[in-house]
Amino acid sequence: AAARSDVRACTWGVFEEVSPFFAEERRLLYAGRAVCGPDGRPVGSIVVHAMPSDYSNLPFIVSQSPYVELMRPADPLQGEGVSGRDVEFAVYGWSRAPLYASGVTAWPLDDAVFARVEQSRMPLWAELRRGDVKYAVYILNDRGGIYALGFPVPSPLDHLVNLAEITVLAFGTYILLLAATALFGIVNRRGTTTRALLREVRASFYRKLLLAFIAATVVPVAALAVATRTYVADQMRANVEQEAVRTASAARRVVEDLVAPRAVQQGFAVDDNLMVWVSRLVDQDVNIFVGPRLLATSERNLFASGLLPTRTPADVYRTLELQNDAATVVREQIGTLNYLVAGTSIATQEFDAMLTVPLTSRELQIESQIDTLDRRVLLGALLFVLAGAIIGYALAERIADPVNRLTRATRRIARGDLDARIVARSSDELRRLVQDFNRMASELQRQQKELERTHRLEAWAEMARQVAHEIKNPLTPIQLNAEHLRRVHADRGQPLSPVLDECVNTILAQVKLLRQIASEFSSFASSPTARPAPVAVPELVHDAIDPYRAGLEDRIRVELDVPQDLPPVFVDRTLIARALINIVENAIHAMPGDGALTIAARAIDSAVHIRVTDTGVGMDAEALALAFEPYFSTKTTGTGLGLPIAKRNVELSGGTLSVTSERDRGTTVELTLPVADKDTKTL
Repeated sequence: AAARSDVRACTWGVFEEVSPFFAEERRLLYAGRAVCGPDGRPVGSIVVHAMPSDYSNLPFIVSQSPYVELMRPADPLQGEGVSGRDVEFAVYGWSRAPLYASGVTAWPLDDAVFARVEQSRMPLWAELRRGDVKYAVYILNDRGGIYALGFPVPSPLDHLVNLAEITVLAFGTYILLLAATALFGIVNRRGTTTRALLREVRASFYRKLLLAFIAATVVPVAALAVATRTYVADQMRANVEQEAVRTASAARRVVEDLVAPRAVQQGFAVDDNLMVWVSRLVDQDVNIFVGPRLLATSERNLFASGLLPTRTPADVYRTLELQNDAATVVREQIGTLNYLVAGTSIATQEFDAMLTVPLTSRELQIESQIDTLDRRVLLGALLFVLAGAIIGYALAERIADPVNRLTRATRRIARGDLDARIVARSSDELRRLVQDFNRMASELQRQQKELERTHRLEAWAEMARQVAHEIKNPLTPIQLNAEHLRRVHADRGQPLSPVLDECVNTILAQVKLLRQIASEFSSFASSPTARPAPVAVPELVHDAIDPYRAGLEDRIRVELDVPQDLPPVFVDRTLIARALINIVENAIHAMPGDGALTIAARAIDSAVHIRVTDTGVGMDAEALALAFEPYFSTKTTGTGLGLPIAKRNVELSGGTLSVTSERDRGTTVELTLPVADKDTKTL
């Protein structure tokens, strides 16, 4: 630049001029005026040059040079977090070749959009694609070219990310409100809904289980998200520093291989003009320091104005000069501007120096990328949490539902409803728990029925004892008087025959019947003690059926299927014989006409099963349910005590008795008796 200005006018002069700039010519806007004294004589001048085609100086475009950022005025729209930072700008020639792009690359202009641009000078909106991303682009044009300003159109993924942010914000607000409510309750010393909520959670196994599943999902996902964010941020910053070192190394090679040798050949020192040329090659400003002072720079005006110090950056000097490192990247700050300085040593025959390249720290770009990463990680974490909540809900429901059903069923049983059962819907430990509960409920129900039956039998036995006692007392004098009357009548020549004989015979027959009933009542009311011993089954069966064979030959066919090699049973012979006799008599009475009586015995496992089957009238379901109830009988002359006595006798001997019957088809009574030990002698 000239030491003195040729401007003499005391008013502003503005015009456009063309100035050579290395291998190209650039249009410059010129504004200048003289600084005049009171007498009107110029004492200085002000000259301003501006390049209208330098789009990198637009306020919404972050420059790669921190020196350009340093000269910009403070702009609130440049603040972090302000919307619109993803706006991009591109300039095209009329051949559609990009002349400038603020982003990585310019948007391709397709034929349809270019045809619309050619038809009119009016601005228009268009949708352009770069890769898989859509951009809404505002396009205008003039004779100089086509200008495009655009921003990315949110994709469905972006909308999901926004929804995730809103969800997390709403949840965070809810947590803050709960915390504020709890704090307010603590301050005012009164209960709050938060405490009630916590009590409800603590009192519910299902809610605690669900929260545990959600926490098991949230904690690792949150830890993974934080670790991923930290790792990616560190990698981005490391990449920026590596790029800065590569840029400084490229500038060093240019100086060592081209600038310094050429300066020696042409006989001049390395100066600012050569640094400007180097800065155009590496597209960054370049400074060379020798020792603690600046030697040459591509931005002399900033150093000369005092905005930048001419001393060597302290960290660069210490690392390169004192520690002899090959390269370094340090952070410098001027005012609020924070930027990187990449430094490397230069060793030539002419001088040893340090070369620095200032670069923007790209914190905004890094933070933007990290912000995008954070938002997507947030979406992923929220999806994982939702998935974990759904899975946790399903698992908690699967685990807690049987517990809840067990609780409800237990309460029903506690109220006396022993019919409560639970359906097993799983095949794991919970299924076994449910099955054990159902078995317990069935056993309780069985025991309750047995207890009720025992109480009924005790009541019936007490009544039978009293009835038998009351019946037996008058029967003896009735029988004696009837027999005496018959003897007197016979001694006097039977004057009242045959009427008196028939009446006396009827009285004696009814007395005999009443004695039999009283005997059955006494037998039912008694509590015999079983004295089990090994008993041969064939002998036991024959002893019970043989007395009836002669009287049944004409109408009832008796069939025995009792193998001789059956193992002996360990029972009370008298009680079981009485039970068999009662069963055989019931079968005979059930067949008033012809029929068949079959007795079969088989050894199964550790028991002998004796089946007594008749082809009599049988019983319907209602009568079968009451078969073992005392005093229930399908016969007009029966006492209804045969089967109850038989069941009691069999159970006292450690066996079981069951009945199956079908109306008009017959009845089967099955006795299951325990097998005696082999070492016990058979009676």
